[in-house]
Amino acid sequence: MDFIRRACISIWAKKGKSFLMLILLFVLCSLVFAGFAIQSATRASEDIARKKLGGDVTLTLDMDKLMKKMEESNGNLGEVPPLTLKNIEKVKNLKAVADYQYIVDAFAGKVDKRPVKSDKKEDDNQAGGMTVAGSSDGKAKMPDFAMMGTNNTNSLATFKNGKEKIISGKPITNKDKGNLALIEKRFADQNKLKVGDTFQLKDLETNKSQKFTVHGIYENKEVSGSQQFPVDFMEPANKIYTTVDGAMPFSHNGSLASAKYSMTDPKLIDSFKKAAADVSSVDKDFYKWDANDAAYKTMMQPIQNVASFANIIVIITALAGGLILALLVLLSIRERRFEMGVLLSLGENKAKLIGQFLVEVILIGMIAFSAACLTSEAIGQTVTDQMLNKEVQQAKDEEANTPSGGMQMATVIGGEQDDKPKGEVIDKVDVHISQQDMVEVGGIGLLVVIIATLLPCLFIIRLQPKMILSKND
Repeated sequence: MDFIRRACISIWAKKGKSFLMLILLFVLCSLVFAGFAIQSATRASEDIARKKLGGDVTLTLDMDKLMKKMEESNGNLGEVPPLTLKNIEKVKNLKAVADYQYIVDAFAGKVDKRPVKSDKKEDDNQAGGMTVAGSSDGKAKMPDFAMMGTNNTNSLATFKNGKEKIISGKPITNKDKGNLALIEKRFADQNKLKVGDTFQLKDLETNKSQKFTVHGIYENKEVSGSQQFPVDFMEPANKIYTTVDGAMPFSHNGSLASAKYSMTDPKLIDSFKKAAADVSSVDKDFYKWDANDAAYKTMMQPIQNVASFANIIVIITALAGGLILALLVLLSIRERRFEMGVLLSLGENKAKLIGQFLVEVILIGMIAFSAACLTSEAIGQTVTDQMLNKEVQQAKDEEANTPSGGMQMATVIGGEQDDKPKGEVIDKVDVHISQQDMVEVGGIGLLVVIIATLLPCLFIIRLQPKMILSKND
């Protein structure tokens, strides 16, 4: 092991070059550490973002594609294919699904029970001539009731946040079938309805009536006349919840408005979307599987840009650092040719000479790696904060300069309100150096050191002692 002793003596004897190599390896390790730490922070941020946004995936109309199609066809979109239960019947059985909810939006006309009149309503023309449905005789008719079909009323946003609550009877669940209805307290009081009573609703397109049984009575805290348009079907008291199959005959083309699936783990969202697309027969030109993707993109865009740049830094640092290190080793070998000639003439093995240079670089690299382990977390945090602040500011500027034009699609009938969490840009991440990062950086550093040292050392293999010493003379 005499070559190891010689390597230690050489490091001490050539302090200037050893210090220069130490600085180079320290910078290399620090930058690679920062890159790996940013990658780890990005993965942690992805998990945090998904948890904040929830583990729900909603199958709904792709409004972006619809708008594009309307522009291309000059407003003549044509008939949108309906979303039926048959299209998605296998999706609810996927392993990732913890719960699911179907929504049907529909309108209905009065038959034997009167709707609650809006306090704002003065005459039939006050709504500006708004019409929603047409009958079989071709005349437009104004609905009296807004209907929402669902398989679970307890999962609706208005019931979860306490805006609506059941005061009598039972909620609608997956087990309920047929024409069951939840009606609002004011509508029930006005028409003297109680749980178990029946009433009729009329489909405005076919004029056919169907009988519904009062399954429960709920109370809505929204006051009468609070709607923008004083029409009966927008009055909170005239919103009727029914089962999915009860609302289907009243909906346009017998279509679902949406289907929402709750995941057992938010991390399964991406795999679920792929599996759901495979087992369903949904028209991808009109519908999309949405996991609040727009909000997720808003949250993650800046940190993902930083992570992408960090990847480039790691690659460039490893390549450039390796080349510079190889150059330093090559210059060191050329300067120490006489030393190598003497050692070879004394019978020293060429492999041990190469080992000496390798040990020198590895020993210096170990010191640099240890120093980088102590300082890289602070360096990585500073670099990340600077880069992320610029990306966040750029994202805010782009958002401020983006026009909010375009058609605003709204559900007129008081359907399920959009309770999706809003995506706020992630403007702060905590950078930590983990043991896994140390192992990976150590492995990359060792690989760079070995390659950058062995390549110049190939020069030694072809050397002969007599040739070295004669050239030196």
